[in-house]
Amino acid sequence: MASDAPAPTSAWKAVKPFVNGGASGMLATCIIQPIDMVKVRLQLGATGSPLAVGAAIVKQDGVGALYKGLSAGLLRQATYTTARLGIYQIFTDNLVKLNGHEP
Repeated sequence: MASDAPAPTSAWKAVKPFVNGGASGMLATCIIQPIDMVKVRLQLGATGSPLAVGAAIVKQDGVGALYKGLSAGLLRQATYTTARLGIYQIFTDNLVKLNGHEP
């Protein structure tokens, strides 16, 4: 069965590594943010296990408190990780071409 999907454009091929890099970095930040918040509270002197500290944060300030500072993390990922992973893909593709298409 033949696919009816159009072939990717050259613009999409150029942008795809950047989009994938930014999206993956931002998703990772959303998942790690609550763990990082608990880690920081422990480093600042909170007592108890990580689960107890997380529960105390939620009890005192609500679930949203685990995500305080998320905007800064997302901004970092949207710039730094997007560029880093996008440039990495371009760089490695060019090196493979220079090496006679051998990885």
